[in-house]
Amino acid sequence: MYSSYVIYELLIRMQSLDPAIGDYLSFKRLKGGICVQTTKGSLDIPDNVLDLQFNNPNAVNTVALLEIISSYR
Repeated sequence: MYSSYVIYELLIRMQSLDPAIGDYLSFKRLKGGICVQTTKGSLDIPDNVLDLQFNNPNAVNTVALLEIISSYR
């Protein structure tokens, strides 16, 4: 399991690309990742992106963040 700061860091980075995402409320575990609930909706973050953000944040590029943003609902 990941520390919540990993999720917060990813959300901050995604908010810079799309401020409409909202702020962190909670998350639940999914097969292969997590579903993050924000104040404005939810989005899915895969385990590989969480791993990268934890171990090598510079490796999470804008393309990966935009893919996650595309799961926003």
